[in-house]
Amino acid sequence: MRVGGLDAGFFIVYVRQTQRTPANYRAAREGAITKFDAIHRMAEMMYPDQIEIAYRADDVERIHAAGKLVAAIGIENGYVIGRDLSLLTDYYARGARYMTLAHNGHNDIADSAQPRDTLGDAPEEHGGLSPFGEEVVVEMNRLGMMVDISHISKNAALDAIRVTRAPVIASHSSTAAVQPHVRNLDDEALLALRDNGG
Repeated sequence: MRVGGLDAGFFIVYVRQTQRTPANYRAAREGAITKFDAIHRMAEMMYPDQIEIAYRADDVERIHAAGKLVAAIGIENGYVIGRDLSLLTDYYARGARYMTLAHNGHNDIADSAQPRDTLGDAPEEHGGLSPFGEEVVVEMNRLGMMVDISHISKNAALDAIRVTRAPVIASHSSTAAVQPHVRNLDDEALLALRDNGG
């Protein structure tokens, strides 16, 4: 980070999409906890004099002013909550400040921009966000966790923007007009993102 001039970065809790079964939900949660623990170990035990986790925007300024690197935590793939809304509170307490609603493959929250044939995904499952997904967005708003629309289908992104009470982010999406890729945002989605303040 220092050599590259990167003062702050999001460290990602990522668990890949698998079949949606109770056993796999437990495994996904365990995988997420392992990754949260590793990020905390890095910042709090291995390099506490060099890097610190930011939980609030003003933490970023304080940590940077102290000469340390800034770590923030994001979740890549809402699959790690399964169908348990209470896990959002747990993950927020562990430092998660944004969550990508889906990844490569549909989950219980949203349709993915990239369904995976190996998971038996149809082109669309929910037609955007599921009813549970709408609850997830509302709960993320309540907690103060940013909603990330990267990786999700266009309909899911538009639904998330419609449901949210806060600006959303597209953490690693590009523009479909420049590069026509299923994960990139078309003009309608980009204008909705702009109008949302995201």
